[in-house]
Amino acid sequence: MIITKKNIDTMSKKFILLFFVLVSGHAAFAQDSDKVKFGAYGRALQQNTTLGEENDTLHADNVSKGHVLVDLGININPDKRTEVQAIIRMRSDIGGFYTAGSAVQLRQLYIKGLIGKYFSYQVGDLYLQMSPYTFYNNNSEGTINEGRIFSDFRRDYVNYENLSNKGNYWWQQGATTNFSLAFKESLIDSVRVDGFFVRNRPQDVISSAPAAMFHAGGRVTLTSTEKMKLIGNYVNLFEIGKTASIDSAISNPVTSVQLDYTLWNNEQTTFRIVGEGGYSQMIFKGYDTRASKDGSFGEGAVKLNLKPANLLISAGYSYVDPQFYSSAAQSKRVNFANTPSTFPIYGNDQDNPNFRSPTVFDLVKDTAVYNQRIVSQLMAYDPTLNNSQAYGKATPNRQGVNVDLQYKDSAQKVMANVNAAYLTEIVGEGTSEKRNFLVLKAGADFYIHKFINWKKKLIITTGVRYETTKRGGDPIQSVDLTSTLIDLGLEVEVVNRLDLLVGTKFLTATGNEFLAIRNKYNDVSFSDATTSDISVNQSLLAAGLKYRFSANTYLTVQDHIFAYTDGSNSQRNYSFNQFLIMFNMNF
Repeated sequence: MIITKKNIDTMSKKFILLFFVLVSGHAAFAQDSDKVKFGAYGRALQQNTTLGEENDTLHADNVSKGHVLVDLGININPDKRTEVQAIIRMRSDIGGFYTAGSAVQLRQLYIKGLIGKYFSYQVGDLYLQMSPYTFYNNNSEGTINEGRIFSDFRRDYVNYENLSNKGNYWWQQGATTNFSLAFKESLIDSVRVDGFFVRNRPQDVISSAPAAMFHAGGRVTLTSTEKMKLIGNYVNLFEIGKTASIDSAISNPVTSVQLDYTLWNNEQTTFRIVGEGGYSQMIFKGYDTRASKDGSFGEGAVKLNLKPANLLISAGYSYVDPQFYSSAAQSKRVNFANTPSTFPIYGNDQDNPNFRSPTVFDLVKDTAVYNQRIVSQLMAYDPTLNNSQAYGKATPNRQGVNVDLQYKDSAQKVMANVNAAYLTEIVGEGTSEKRNFLVLKAGADFYIHKFINWKKKLIITTGVRYETTKRGGDPIQSVDLTSTLIDLGLEVEVVNRLDLLVGTKFLTATGNEFLAIRNKYNDVSFSDATTSDISVNQSLLAAGLKYRFSANTYLTVQDHIFAYTDGSNSQRNYSFNQFLIMFNMNF
């Protein structure tokens, strides 16, 4: 819906207008009754990006874009058992003229409530999450332990805009319900049952005839004392045949069982056994004689909490069958087939332009490379960022062991995490030889101001991810790829509420990898697969200032410098600089 107010052209005026609208609205909302409550999120963002002059003589070298928006949340409680939540977005692009780029839209709407004493429900927009093998939105690549200058922008812009700011939940539309029962003098203390039915987001939301694809499932949680929890999960992604000109249909049911059992828990230690196992099917209806694909998975781990040492140790083993498919767990948060919105095409050769693929810069800054849709086909991925488990724990054709250590001292001066994993393929792809993967990850936060008793913040964040992929055999089919991602950050409170922020990301990848091409049935086309030589370096340097008006309101000014170097093709090298100002408010 197009609004008719006159668009304001200057960024400074829009910052001032946004500030007074939100502050005055907050004062008015506080006077409303308990039945109607208001909240709001506001943002003003201006970005100016300049491409290196030597990188492109054919396209625009400077891009300036920005917007001002307010998401007004309205919460209505008509009675004690019912809640209605709506979020209305008002947005105006900076630089538009006379309503160009200005709009009002309904961003989110749901109704939830309680039926009787036990049944709760929610209809409309909702967030869903189950286990990492059944229904799970995995974190994006390109981050290990980000500095504040990157994590703030990722959280308040990229994740917020892609409705992925609720951790590992998928945003869906449909209905969900649950109820709980408690028992006395029984082996089972409580039972909780959750169920849902949602319409999957179509591939082309503008299309008049989107694919009729749905998700249905639920879980049953049994709790016995404080020692044992047993969970049964079921989820099914299915198409309805003969709708939207589709005569055939795919269904992907997945079933699993989770166990969490505490062997002992005292003042010194806690020792737990956790695990999950399950089964999947990929069924093709109406696809001639195409057989269904059946796969299984299983994982188990032991967790030891050494309380006096503030140390949590975990060790486990996992097995995921080559034919295991779980759409809602394997769909990626990042769509590496998408082209970034910032300088998507560059180069000096008009007949052979270069098309940019998502980089560590885009993963932090660009909503265009992100995905909100659950799909039945395994999506493209970047082997330089994650080759071992590109689809999270549910990545098919993997087995191996992992060890994880987590430490946080009692004074919270240091928080650290170290993880090591060794995985192998279960069957080779196009050869009898199998890939093996070694992954080492570590991250640490150092609260320096607590060491020196400084009243203001001084925090250093560090993170590194090292991965190798190897496969022997014929030189044409052999694989040897090494990649390293480094995250560094600095946060210093120079004066009261004013922070100096610095952050860097470095990605280096060298070697070669066998890039398999999959069709819509997830079959690997070995005749189309190629061996890709990789020699890539990416660097992102950022510095800026952040003034905190309150815990949820701040203004930040930042400068980012990004460089991409391809050792195998110097014509693909490029660099750019981005200057941005963002005002963020949430109340």
